[in-house]
Amino acid sequence: MSLVVILSDNQTLIKAWSHALIRHYDILTTSSKSDCEAASVVILDALKVDNDPSLTLLFNNRSIRFLIVGKDWSESKQINALVQGAAGYCGESEPPKLLLQAVDSVLKGDIWIQRHLVPRIIGTLVKMKPDTAEPVDATQSIESSALLTTLSSRELDVANMIRVGENNKAIADTLDISERTVKAHLTSIFKKLEVPDRLHLALYMKEYS
Repeated sequence: MSLVVILSDNQTLIKAWSHALIRHYDILTTSSKSDCEAASVVILDALKVDNDPSLTLLFNNRSIRFLIVGKDWSESKQINALVQGAAGYCGESEPPKLLLQAVDSVLKGDIWIQRHLVPRIIGTLVKMKPDTAEPVDATQSIESSALLTTLSSRELDVANMIRVGENNKAIADTLDISERTVKAHLTSIFKKLEVPDRLHLALYMKEYS
């Protein structure tokens, strides 16, 4: 059973979140970031991020999925968190069932955020890229486009659906395959294209396909 770490100082929220997830996951509640290392998913109280922005450095650990849960976080904050490597954002007033869906989703490799924000996240990532006008970058562009030829036809189908922001379930339904197969395809795609996650894959497809 996957370990979900709840990183918060708010006992009321900890109790509510634990109750929503306890039947499905092993739960560890903590107020210390050092307890997150063994987690599959970390539910991170947005208030802790507001009080200690350095917590976003945790997102560099790509083996852990971080789901931020908060109250009235602006869209710009949500976008910034995902650009830095978080897997999603969920409002703390959402029903327990939705929190469970969010954890399930990010654990499968999806991102959990309002669909209309995905293009803005990709756009932010594009702006963060180095200037592609230099010759060395032009060479990289050719090499990157060539890497796309290493994808199988089905992997290319999956990658193109990631480009437009589809989640694993939608991809599975459209291609008539299981979500497990989608995840396997994504693992292979990430390795072949040398990208860390689905957002960077979407950016890659936008730039080189």
